[in-house]
Amino acid sequence: MAFLSVRSRANPDEVRPGESFRRRQETPLSQTATVLGLREGLRGIPHVVFKLAIECSDANCFEDASRILALESFLDAFPERVL
Repeated sequence: MAFLSVRSRANPDEVRPGESFRRRQETPLSQTATVLGLREGLRGIPHVVFKLAIECSDANCFEDASRILALESFLDAFPERVL
């Protein structure tokens, strides 16, 4: 029996401009975040600036304006790196 090895979330070093990350969901909705940049917050906490694309099962797509999350929160929300 073959086992699939899946990491629980991406490594912070993988978060770079141009990289995309996906949120795992139990619905037919797919959310993909594309990193636009990284910046440091006022207290030295690294933040990710990203654009969010939401794809539905009927091929409709919604793209949101840029958003910002702390790096750790970003990786919790979007743990799967899109290769």
